[in-house]
Amino acid sequence: MDPRLLQALDQWDLRSPQRLAGDAGARRYFRVEHPSLGTAIVVIYPLGPGGKVPHAYNDFRTLQKYLDPVIVVPTILQEDADHGLLLLEDLGDTTLEQRLMEHPEEEISWARQIATMNKNFLGILTEGAPEGVFFMNRSFDVSKFDFEWNYCKKHFFQEFLQTEVPKWLDRILDDVHQSLSQRARFFTHRDFHVRNLMVRGDRLVCIDFQDARRGAATYDLASMVFDAYWDWSKEARGAMLQKAQDELGWSQQDLWEELTLSGIQRNFKALGTFGYQFLHRKKNRFAPSILRTLVHCKYHFERLNLGEGVTYMHRLARQAEGQLSKLGAFGGDDKTGSAK
Repeated sequence: MDPRLLQALDQWDLRSPQRLAGDAGARRYFRVEHPSLGTAIVVIYPLGPGGKVPHAYNDFRTLQKYLDPVIVVPTILQEDADHGLLLLEDLGDTTLEQRLMEHPEEEISWARQIATMNKNFLGILTEGAPEGVFFMNRSFDVSKFDFEWNYCKKHFFQEFLQTEVPKWLDRILDDVHQSLSQRARFFTHRDFHVRNLMVRGDRLVCIDFQDARRGAATYDLASMVFDAYWDWSKEARGAMLQKAQDELGWSQQDLWEELTLSGIQRNFKALGTFGYQFLHRKKNRFAPSILRTLVHCKYHFERLNLGEGVTYMHRLARQAEGQLSKLGAFGGDDKTGSAK
């Protein structure tokens, strides 16, 4: 057994660890028996050179304390900052994605909660951020966008599709990155989607927020409205869009202008992640997400009246479906677990 897990069990009087499927990062999660709460979750952060605890550990702790008065986030029960260990409340196993699959009739009510959460990102959490705080000092600038686009080109286009990106698409992404970097003034969760919201009774609990940074007003909205894991109804999307529009005081045209740009950047970024997870970590459950995201991209180009882009996305969707079939994506569940 991992020495740090043993240490957590001993110092916090925990029992019976069970490994859980984690997120796309290197953190490890264990459900344990807790002496008074029934169960809890031990989180073990990967250590850097010389046993140094990573920035993500302290980022999570700081952001949890910042977000907690405004939105529902996991409660930190115990901390061991010297060894990169956290003990969190057990939120159960029901993500919003799973809840929606079981109870699609609840979609509008959950969408309204999401809309309020996003409103708080845009409002009080942006306006109340202390001057110079780390999560507002780091932003979605051109270099960050370029890094994510290069990651997509490598893992989705070159490795997964085995093709190169056309020059016209490179030029479009350059323009998108330039525009969005100039709009980066708001608090953003960074990875806002239905697998990073847990259902706890009648409330949503927001998780995986340690990478929060300053970004465009529509970044998180695009992540949710054009989610790779769930197809929102027109009514549910409308509820999320209207709340953001009201908070920002923008016209519908202005909202959609930026939302389309954010959608393009966010969805191509996600394709890079899915390509890597599918090929290198054998996560077959990302196969539907690849196809859904390509459909989102097609609609982005339709809104831009870019016929070349629409045609290209049709072709990429056929290529992707062929590759997924060839690689056995539809033959069963993951062998290595899931990633939120």
